[in-house]
Amino acid sequence: MRRPQWIPTRPDLPGLAIATILGGVALGVARARPPSPLVSDVLFALVIGALVLNTPLRHLVKLALPSAEREPDRYAPGLRFTGKWVLRLGIILMGLKVQTSFFGGAELLLIAGVAAAALPSAFFVTHALAAAFGVRRPMGDILAGGTMICGASAVNAIAPVARAHREEQGVAIGVVFLFSVVALFAFRPIAALVGLSPLHAGLWSGLAVNDLSSAIAVGAQMGGDGGVMAAAAKSARILLLAPTLIALSLLRREGGPTKGVGKSIADTLPGFLVGYVGLAVARALVDRLVGPSAAFTRVLDADKLLVDFLMATVSAGIGLHLDVRGLLGSGARAVAVGGGASVWMAGLTLTMITLASRGAPAGAALVAVGCVLAAYAAYRAAASGEAAARLLRGRFESGAPLSLAETTSLLGAVEGEGALEEPFLRRVLGQLHPTIGELIPVRESPLPHGEGCRWITYWQGASGWALVAVCRDAGSATPIHAHPHRLLGKTIEGLMEEIRFTDLGQGELEVASRQVLQHNDLVETDGLATLHLIRAVGGRPAIDLQLRGPEVGSPGRRLRTRDPLDVDALTVGAHLFAAEEIDDRPGHAGEGASVGLAQRPVT
Repeated sequence: MRRPQWIPTRPDLPGLAIATILGGVALGVARARPPSPLVSDVLFALVIGALVLNTPLRHLVKLALPSAEREPDRYAPGLRFTGKWVLRLGIILMGLKVQTSFFGGAELLLIAGVAAAALPSAFFVTHALAAAFGVRRPMGDILAGGTMICGASAVNAIAPVARAHREEQGVAIGVVFLFSVVALFAFRPIAALVGLSPLHAGLWSGLAVNDLSSAIAVGAQMGGDGGVMAAAAKSARILLLAPTLIALSLLRREGGPTKGVGKSIADTLPGFLVGYVGLAVARALVDRLVGPSAAFTRVLDADKLLVDFLMATVSAGIGLHLDVRGLLGSGARAVAVGGGASVWMAGLTLTMITLASRGAPAGAALVAVGCVLAAYAAYRAAASGEAAARLLRGRFESGAPLSLAETTSLLGAVEGEGALEEPFLRRVLGQLHPTIGELIPVRESPLPHGEGCRWITYWQGASGWALVAVCRDAGSATPIHAHPHRLLGKTIEGLMEEIRFTDLGQGELEVASRQVLQHNDLVETDGLATLHLIRAVGGRPAIDLQLRGPEVGSPGRRLRTRDPLDVDALTVGAHLFAAEEIDDRPGHAGEGASVGLAQRPVT
């Protein structure tokens, strides 16, 4: 049995420790200063992490400027662990923060009506703007989620579902918080100009301001019941995080290793969402059936502190990926997209609440329908079909990094236009950098690729070319083998060594070369003519991505030495003897990469 991914290993400890320490420092600083809606512990943690990375402090802790996957930095495994499993634990515990005791009948009806129009239309507008400004769809997803739901918490919760990069998380957190600060100065004079009562102005604050503390602070500025109504409306939006995650999980399920294989909703949904919903339901039941108690209040206080600490730790880890020099262009575009989405959200909710408060619910409903339809039309025109394909092509031509989902879409589109040429495939592989969660299926794959190795297919085209990932446990090695197909590959995590052999005939082999493959090094093998052995070196697992060519029509070759093979003792020029046999591992016996498609996804 393999160790569950959610249990940290020794290589995870350095990255986990630095993120935890910086998160704790950020939380302590935030708690030590007077409360202010202008800053938050999440923002503190993000800034502290970025400061460590972008100042001489980086050299003090021996932290390298990150590549797309922060390899081969020793902090990489732990920061990946933080961004996946610490984040998931924080999301689960967020379920206890959902508060339903604020809701009254009339207010709940108004909140539901406004949210039913504002949230989907904000999603459509965000993606239309993202397409117009050349912003990646996952960035559009997390900017939309932060604007629609609950700021930084929604950004972090949606990021693994949207397959966002960690630096995109950091930019999105900053953007949604920026417009929460803008609301602190702009909402009160606007509400006074329109003539909203404190109650309705508070509802507007809760429905339109991103960050929780900022929403309540803006509502409190309105006087009267403004703060309470802001808290009620904001809590209702937080409740919508679960259905938003469900919808996005179903919407963004394409491009994975199970494409073309029937899947149930249970297969598709993130596993951590079950925990979030379960705790949210438990909180609602206790609030309604039991009511406040000293013991449960202590549980909620402890949960809040733990969630704050976990999210500060995650945010510090994100900050450690924010290379300021590389973020200026994407940050400016994200500000434009997030700003447009925030203005749309504020304007639509203000219009609907104003009409409803003046006894014109039909007018508010008409505005809602019209805005949703207009936003959807803009989304369809700018962010789907041919427009999305053009945006993806533009990103590829510009040399921008591509996720696995984007790569599979690009490969399918180009293959539909003609043959896949190797120069194009080399460039695709060079720009391919998986995002949060995209490599989880290969880590859990049962398909063997040698002792301690496993693999999975993410895409296979009609031409026979396929995109495959191989995960290798630390110290594991393949047998000496040759593939029944052309292969282009690169290391994406960890370090690997390739040993190549020359076949001298009569079972005699000569060691031709040994090479430690550095991160992003591209390697090629020429089908059955290339005998080699791959092993993971160092103390942590390694993952490589491969583009496999069409099968040659015969099984692969596997060679076994007469005596147990001591890989460390092999030197270039050494001779050894081996018996050849058919390589019957799945996907190597000539049946192709399709056997790697029928794997259940891991969420």
